[in-house]
Amino acid sequence: MRILRIRFVFGVSLILSLSTQTARAQSKTAPHPAGQSSAAAQAKPKYKAIWEPVNYTEDISLNSVYFVSAQTGWVSGGTGSGAGVILYTEDGGDHWSVQWGDPQGKDDAPSKFFFLDTTHGWVRQGYNDLLHTTDGKTWVAGAKIDHYNADYVFTSEKNGIAISGGRAINHTTDGGRTWKVVNQCSAKIQVDGLPRNVECNWDKLSFPTATTGYAVSWIDHLDTAVVGKTTDGGATWALTLNDVGVGYPSDVFFLDEKTGIMRRGNDYTGLLVKTTDGGATWNAGASIKGKRLWFVDSEVGWTFYGRELRFSTDGGQRWISREFKFPVEPNAFSLPARDRAYVVGDHGMIYRYRVVPIEYTAKGILDAPAMPAK
Repeated sequence: MRILRIRFVFGVSLILSLSTQTARAQSKTAPHPAGQSSAAAQAKPKYKAIWEPVNYTEDISLNSVYFVSAQTGWVSGGTGSGAGVILYTEDGGDHWSVQWGDPQGKDDAPSKFFFLDTTHGWVRQGYNDLLHTTDGKTWVAGAKIDHYNADYVFTSEKNGIAISGGRAINHTTDGGRTWKVVNQCSAKIQVDGLPRNVECNWDKLSFPTATTGYAVSWIDHLDTAVVGKTTDGGATWALTLNDVGVGYPSDVFFLDEKTGIMRRGNDYTGLLVKTTDGGATWNAGASIKGKRLWFVDSEVGWTFYGRELRFSTDGGQRWISREFKFPVEPNAFSLPARDRAYVVGDHGMIYRYRVVPIEYTAKGILDAPAMPAK
């Protein structure tokens, strides 16, 4: 019996000793809270993406926005009484200055910006005027553009392309002072096995380079798209037909000279089709709601439908949607970088998308999805 007791006592002593050593070891190697590993503690996010208001102080309906960089951009709009303005910022919207017009004036609101760089830009104004700046600050008249213009692009200070009245593609070599019709849209197709000559309606332009550009057109009552391509800056055009998808082409964006995405159908049922051979063939892709497609690079692209953002991070193969509680629906957006964007709307609404430290707080901010780092 004595031996058994000794063994039992020794056993207890040994167990206690091991338990004490284990507890001491744990106290040295596990300083994190229960259930949290060292890797999890280190993986805590340091940054987040947000929308924050950088609104204009006047009750103006803002309809157009264009940022050439994360900090430098222009916004335009007007009031119900017809007063139009162009606003400018070079600090990302923290401060806005009036470059053209007057919030209490009588000039028609400018709309549809296009910029080549930080100094050369255009914007439509009035019935058929085209304002132009060569220093990014002073806007002058003198150029013209068709009142029924659907879209326009400039590839240099002098060379421009515009869709006039849907039917024609116009070309200018003097900065918009004079225009020449270079394509009157028509096509020869077969309907029920019979040949038919039809007119078509140009809708959108996309120029990935100064010389190579694309235009898309639709034919009344038919699910056939006409794709125009130029390799000389818009002076001449070659046309091809495309039957992939349902609905008329409503937008197009080319990421480079070969790769482009076209929307077929209206804003709320748009089917995307994609080409990788310069428009010769197209393959069906996702179906997303939205108005204007815009890609900031070969991977990240955005489109808005009301308060809903659709975005892609893989070149348009897959799209994710998020809805934001903006005070009003955005009228337009600009995406100058992966981590910076702007939306504008009525009553002077301007919201800025950016990435901030995780602890950042401010009045009116909205959580947003973070775009992948490049």
